[in-house]
Amino acid sequence: MEQLPEKDFNARIADRVGKQVAKAREGKGGRKMSAQALADRCAELGHPLDRSVIAKLEKGIRQTVTVADVLVLARALDVPPVTLLFPLDQAQVELLPGESGPMWSAVQWFAAERPFPAGEEDPAAVSRWEPPAAIALYRQHEEFVRECLRLAGRAADYRTQATLAAGDAKIRLETAADADAMLAMSLREVIQGMRRSLRSLNHEPPLLPEPLRGLDDETS
Repeated sequence: MEQLPEKDFNARIADRVGKQVAKAREGKGGRKMSAQALADRCAELGHPLDRSVIAKLEKGIRQTVTVADVLVLARALDVPPVTLLFPLDQAQVELLPGESGPMWSAVQWFAAERPFPAGEEDPAAVSRWEPPAAIALYRQHEEFVRECLRLAGRAADYRTQATLAAGDAKIRLETAADADAMLAMSLREVIQGMRRSLRSLNHEPPLLPEPLRGLDDETS
């Protein structure tokens, strides 16, 4: 019996994605999506993938899968794209032709959270690694926006409680509200600086939530 040739790297990636698509389509907790429904959803998203194409991908017959395929399939299945590329139920995954690494390290590399997981690594070197400046700024921006909103919300809650309190309790609540409000104001200034830094790198800052939308107007 003639032995089939070993799949190349493209085909192995396609096979991996296909298996993950099948798992996501079957779903858990009783949620299932037919191959036709998935095909219809891909078409709605502007990147048609016929049911037969999806079937070939899931069965490991298709030889390639494009970035566009992965993005649209992930959106259609309502899963993060990274979960189609990296099976989280495996300990190791092939990252480059013939070169494998730990699954979680691979996910972190893909998400720019660590360097490429190569062979025997120096833990100190990994700990010293830093993501590209713009990505680090985006992440810090998100953290500070979240904290600013949290502090402002807590300050508002304290002020509401203060209206119902009296004496020392009222003073404590008003003092706590003032402290949180000052911290939130300081973070607003930090966020403004981050947004200027991102623009200086020719990157567009993320859309701000409604309570902070005026920050860009203040810096223009």
